[in-house]
Parts: sequence; C-alpha cells; structure tokens
Amino acid sequence: MRSSHGTYKLWGSRGSIPVSGPQYVRHGGNTSCLEFAHGENRIIFDAGSGLRQVGLSMAQESPHKIHLFITHTHWDHIQGFPFFAPAYMAGYEIAVYAAHSVDRDLESIFRGQLDRAYFPVQMEDMQANLEFNYIEDQPIRIGDVEITWENMFHPGSTVGYKIAVDGRQLVFIPDNEFLKGYMGEPLRKLDDDDTETYGKLVEFCRGADVLIHEAQYTHDEYPIKVGWGHTSVPNACTLVGVSEVKKWIVTHHDPSHEDDFLQSKLNLTRQILRDIECSVEVQHGHDGMVGYL
Repeated sequence: MRSSHGTYKLWGSRGSIPVSGPQYVRHGGNTSCLEFAHGENRIIFDAGSGLRQVGLSMAQESPHKIHLFITHTHWDHIQGFPFFAPAYMAGYEIAVYAAHSVDRDLESIFRGQLDRAYFPVQMEDMQANLEFNYIEDQPIRIGDVEITWENMFHPGSTVGYKIAVDGRQLVFIPDNEFLKGYMGEPLRKLDDDDTETYGKLVEFCRGADVLIHEAQYTHDEYPIKVGWGHTSVPNACTLVGVSEVKKWIVTHHDPSHEDDFLQSKLNLTRQILRDIECSVEVQHGHDGMVGYL
C-alpha cells in the first residue's frame, strides 16, 4: 500500500560497477536506480543496472509516459537503459532529463551506448517515443510532485534531485564529494570558507524528511580517493548533521565493500553521528528497499 505522500524504492544501490556473489546478498549488486511513486505516477531517478528490473515491472502495465531523471551520465548511472523493456514497446513515452554536458548532447550519449560496436540493438529499434530534455532553472511538476535540482561536487555535469510533495521532501544524491580533501574530525558546523563553497548544497538538503546520499569511503580509504567525486563517512556525517535531515539512507556502496564490511561501516557511521550529537535515523540502502515519504 502506497503512502499518500509517496513511496520510494531502491532498485540499485551500488556504485561504479554491478557486483554479484554470496558476499553481496544483503545489500545487492545493481548500480544506481531509484523509483518514486505517487498516485499513478512512477518517476525514475538514474538508469543504472537496477533499471532493468524497473522496466520488467512497468512492462506489465498499460503503456504510459515514463519520466527518467539522470543525475549524471557516468556509465554506472545509465548502463541499464539498453535493457529497459518499455523502451522497446510501442505506446510508451519516455522522457529523459539531465543537466547540460560540455562534452556532447544528451541524446547522443544514450545513442552512443547503443552503437553496434557495443550492443546488438540500436536506438532505432526502440518502439517507444523517446524525448531528451535538459533541466533548466524552473522546477518540473509531474502531477502533484515537484522536482528541483542542485549541482554536485563530482566530475562532469552532476546534479542531485529533490522530490517535494504534500509538504514532504526526499533528496537523492548518489554521487557527491562533500568537504573535498578534508581529513579532520567530523564537524558540528561549517566555517565561513566551507559555507561559501557548500552552502547551496546544505540548504538544498536542509530539513529533508529523507536524504539518500552516499558515503562511499571510510576515513582510511579516503586519502587516496580525493577528487574522485565521493564522500568519506565522517564528511557525510557532517553534511547530515549541519543539514538537519530527519532520515539518512546511505547509497552508492563501493563494489569492493562486501556485506560484512558494510555492516561494520554502518556501525561506525552511527558512532560518528553519536559523537557529533546528531540523532538522525540512518540505514544502509539495499536493492529492493522500500520506504514511505
């Protein structure tokens, strides 16, 4: 049963590349994909390998318009698109949204991964009506749902999305390097320089009922990963604390992090939050996780 405020489901919570095996059973191995359902609308965020299963679910319904928002076009966020069943079914309309890229236009990026050198099916073989849209300054409304965005700290044109409906807010940020290069203790507040750099991001997340945000690296892993576009656990805890969000779901798990390691990482995250006196509820996202806004 869906909440009147909407239901969210993680179809993919892994970063970089899909993984499989018994050591990944609890968290799953599909790359980034989130669905938000409100009324008759099912809105998708990111087209990682988890998109395949979303498509199989949607293919059981009557053809309709599908809205697909892309945080950025790195491979782990679009690789499920060639396997998205509704794209091959007449009557479906698929509207894809993303930020402007300095490298090439959005349609050519999706068309490129269907090149004959990489994939046996081309975009011309897709029977759905495809449209490619750039997000601009104005929010996008889909039924009663309003979607806004903010630029993130990650290589390439990368955004995070905010879903607002009935006075509730969910923020989805799978790729973001908060406090880039900072190796110190978690902060309870930002100094003036950090506020100038990250203030828009903090306000974008401010008071969210649900924040789905990464914390890909432990403190020990982070020094050799600076600039890769991902946040350490302590720095992510700082963002959550200063943004005063109500619930945090950690996503974009590193492909080298097996279930037992991730459980230890979650325990560490909860300890850090206690240390900075942040009482937010925190969970690790996993493939198939369902929640209510």
